[in-house]
This record gives sequence, structure tokens and C-alpha cells, in this order.
Amino acid sequence: MGDLNNVMNPDEKSSSNINASRIQCFNHFVKRCGLVDLAFNGPAYTWCNKRFTSTPVYERLDSCLANADWCASFPNTNVYNLPIILIDHTPGLTITGSSFRRPRFHFKFENWWLMEEDFQSVPKT
Repeated sequence: MGDLNNVMNPDEKSSSNINASRIQCFNHFVKRCGLVDLAFNGPAYTWCNKRFTSTPVYERLDSCLANADWCASFPNTNVYNLPIILIDHTPGLTITGSSFRRPRFHFKFENWWLMEEDFQSVPKT
């Protein structure tokens, strides 16, 4: 959890200045490590360039990533992005023993997954 200095999709940045190649490389790295981005509550953006202009830039640079074992050990984890107050990043708060239980969703296969380069590969452990 923390400042990863990368966005994982274009919606995580308020400006249109997006580096698609960097996003793709970062997502590939996260996927190869067997990590998933945990959902969050609170503000969508976790960083601001603090420029006092008509168009400041906001990004979600801070994330909480976990592997399957960690998610199985802490299934009721909640991640909160707190408001930006004094610095340029939001503080993050992760509660692993929450009494809130995430709703169980049924698995749904997405046809576009078949178009992924590494769909057929199985990670070696």
C-alpha cells in the first residue's frame, strides 16, 4: 500500500495527458506479480499537483495491492482514501478486521479476456 507513482487506467487522472504505454507496462507488472488492486472508499484521486490554477491535476497514485493469499486471509478488508489536507497525497487507511462484509459476487466470464495475450498462460509458482 502506498505511493506507486503510476495510474492503472486513464480514469485515474484528471487531465488528458495520459501515457498509455506506461499504464500498460505497470498493469502488466502488477498482473505478473499476482496482485490485485483492492477497492477503496473516499476520494477517487489521492494526489494533487497543488498548483493554484484553473486546472490542477489530480491522480490516483496511491493504491493498496494484495495477492490472493492475503485477500483470503483478510476477506473483510476496507481501504479508505482520506481527504487531502496539508500535503499533496491523501492519507490511506486500511482496516483488515472490518465488520463490514463485502457482498459475494458470482464469477462472470468476460469474452474480451480471450483477446488478452497471456490468457492461456498459467503463472509458475
